Amino acid sequence: MKNYLEGALIANAAAMGFNWIYNMPYLERLAKTEDLVFQKADPEKYKRARKGVLAYPFAEIGDVSLQGEIAKWLYAALKENPELTKEDYENLVYDQIKPGGAYRGWVESFGKQLIYNRFIKDLEIDAKPITIQDDQLVGFVPYLVTKELGLSNEKAWELAQAFTDIDDFKAFYETFDRLFDDLKSMSIKDALQKSINYAPKQYGFKLTMALSMDDIKSFILQLVNTSCPIKYTIPLTYAILAHTSSYEEAVRLNTQIGGASSDRAMLIGAIYSQVSEIPNNWKNHLKT
Repeated sequence: MKNYLEGALIANAAAMGFNWIYNMPYLERLAKTEDLVFQKADPEKYKRARKGVLAYPFAEIGDVSLQGEIAKWLYAALKENPELTKEDYENLVYDQIKPGGAYRGWVESFGKQLIYNRFIKDLEIDAKPITIQDDQLVGFVPYLVTKELGLSNEKAWELAQAFTDIDDFKAFYETFDRLFDDLKSMSIKDALQKSINYAPKQYGFKLTMALSMDDIKSFILQLVNTSCPIKYTIPLTYAILAHTSSYEEAVRLNTQIGGASSDRAMLIGAIYSQVSEIPNNWKNHLKT
């Protein structure tokens, strides 16, 4: 794999030990006495955090979240068949996460809705299917995979519509393409600033503030939060990128901030891997 997906998956795995803990002060205190990256999730720490979802209690160090797994599955399938369709993608995910499938982990809402739709169809149940309109980060998985394989954004969007029809994802594919291109000739903060011109207009204010506010904690408290929807995760991703100077520093800060840290890490890792080295010992942790 090239740097896009490798950087994304390593960052995802790094945050798994504290993924979905929504208590930033607690994580900050913890970080003063122990390393937060590449840790096995500890039920006692989730309990002490009080605000958290221990979604992956059986994950080992180096494992990734569901969205990380989907990226792996899709990468292998698209590499073998670049003409893979949206229906093929749905089948690929369904075959893994369905009851009795190979996947043994947390299934997010879009996956549960996919299973429901498939069951009522296969069992010919008289019920309406659910329109899957996910506003979390799974819509970027096809973009990262097609970027890795040199395929088009049109293919990425075709596949993404298996789980979302929110046009903001497609618009951000173009935004990130511009960002990746500009990173070849300018600093990450300058490239981020320029990329705002191509982002969906409704994100402009928060993205600008993400770069201009000196205190990232104040930015989170005042303008976003650490949960999963892209209206929060994209501005927070910009803030983390703008307030750090290396891949390692960005991944550590992201993990310490908490919330949807593993899935948010995929964008952070993919972007920073273009301008900063990934620690070699981190590469050894990732399970392929």
